[in-house]
Amino acid sequence: MKVPFRYDPATAAVIVVDIQNDFCSASGSLAEAGFDTAAVPLMIQRLHRLLAAARKSNTLVIFVATTHDSMTDSPQWVGRLGDGPGTERTSVTCRPGTWGSEFYEVQPQPGEPVIVKNRFSSFVGTNLDLVLRSRGIQSLLFTGVTTETCVESSLRDGLFHEYYVTLIEDCAASYRAEAHAASVRVVSENFGTVTTSAELIDMWTMCSAEKNIPRSFSGTQTPQ
Repeated sequence: MKVPFRYDPATAAVIVVDIQNDFCSASGSLAEAGFDTAAVPLMIQRLHRLLAAARKSNTLVIFVATTHDSMTDSPQWVGRLGDGPGTERTSVTCRPGTWGSEFYEVQPQPGEPVIVKNRFSSFVGTNLDLVLRSRGIQSLLFTGVTTETCVESSLRDGLFHEYYVTLIEDCAASYRAEAHAASVRVVSENFGTVTTSAELIDMWTMCSAEKNIPRSFSGTQTPQ
């Protein structure tokens, strides 16, 4: 079975965006602020299976984590939903060195790049593009939270950096089902392809199995 170019382990990378305690845990800062994280645990189960298949097929996995601190919290950033100076919000999410900034239930394995970002997009102010080009990556498969914010922002920027981009819809989650669905629709109509973890796992599993099929032998030679 030939894996489509977009999903070929030789040229694709799985991007895991913001799977961190503050964004995902029922005890994180977003949940405490009233956001509904109920969709995350089921998504994480699928993400575990996807990452296992990706690693077995030698597909590159890259983790992206957010941090916010006084060095990067500009007035425009913390006041993005306000009405100018004096309307900034105090951020408590993903402060460096806190439990909230740590990964939630998934961890990078040795050798897997970890990119730290300070804005929604995984490309803004980071070396993600350099890491990808150094590895010969041409296609990006996006997972993480939230679908319509950091995942979609990263996916859009991936296209603008001249990568093929795909949303793995069942390995991304939002705090509102309608926001997730709207993002899936926008991506499929304008920016890239949409697939599922089951489809990718099937392709990668068959590809790995075919690579491990023993060669046939002719005559009386006996395989060793």
